[in-house]
Amino acid sequence: MLRRTLLALAALPLAMGAPAFAQTPEQPPIASEPKVELKGTVTKVSTTRGEGMPYLEMRTGSETVKVTLGSMRYLMQNDFNPKAGDAIEVKGYKMKDGVVAIEVSLGGGKPLALRDSQGWPLWMRGGRGRQGRMGNDSEKK
Repeated sequence: MLRRTLLALAALPLAMGAPAFAQTPEQPPIASEPKVELKGTVTKVSTTRGEGMPYLEMRTGSETVKVTLGSMRYLMQNDFNPKAGDAIEVKGYKMKDGVVAIEVSLGGGKPLALRDSQGWPLWMRGGRGRQGRMGNDSEKK
């Protein structure tokens, strides 16, 4: 009797949680944040291992803004190598501690897309209808 009860209790969370796992939101939570477009100059680049996702700081007007980029591997695969002093344009989601980049362009060059049109990271593999791991989103701008 005790064994049967334990087995039933162990299966309960799986049975209850299955629909939640089967449904995937159309957009990640970050996509509900306001979008911003910034132009300025790179003042600092941080790509140190063990310190989280690579980011840079940029000066736009009188403000310095932290811009969180994406996977280091993805940045390297796309030859994205910002340096202090580079002109930069950023489209991203405004967060309380800076901006999470959707697209970044250095010196007026070709933009590097970091998130798809729904806000999902392009460096993540598989699912969600994205084509390939390089993020060939059908809504290029």
